[in-house]
Amino acid sequence: MGQVNGCVSRRTVLGAAAAGAAVAGLAGCGGAEWYPADVTPDEYVLRSVIREKERAVSLYEAAIAGGTGPADLLERLLEHHLTHVDALVESLPEDASPTPPADRAGGTPPEDGPAPGEALDTAGLRLLESAATSARLDQAAAVSDPGLAQLISGIGACEAGHAYLLARA
Repeated sequence: MGQVNGCVSRRTVLGAAAAGAAVAGLAGCGGAEWYPADVTPDEYVLRSVIREKERAVSLYEAAIAGGTGPADLLERLLEHHLTHVDALVESLPEDASPTPPADRAGGTPPEDGPAPGEALDTAGLRLLESAATSARLDQAAAVSDPGLAQLISGIGACEAGHAYLLARA
């Protein structure tokens, strides 16, 4: 019914144009600031980095308590991680709660690697720092706020320095 003598009818063209305009109008849904969740994508990445840093803090504390490496170096690197956590928490939106909202699935999936509190030696901590450095590149690229991307990148650079120091320890 949409073709007359092998040509597309005007009614078909107008209908397709109207449908395209409706889809384009729905795709905008309130502009660039619209997001259908309680947590923005930037806050989601930020909270992910905070969880990773808190995990690193617990691993460093266990390594110091277990005596698995040079205590002075491990304590210095632990202080860096604590400073990072503070900076990340300060970067949360003002209206955000300090603790992450409950996951809709009923919890956060466990991360691969050693359990928090498990004492790693310097080689294990070096691998942790190297993996974190790599993750920071992706996380910095995933955020839209340039200041947040700079903070995450700076933390990654610090973690790369940690990996270097641990390799020499």
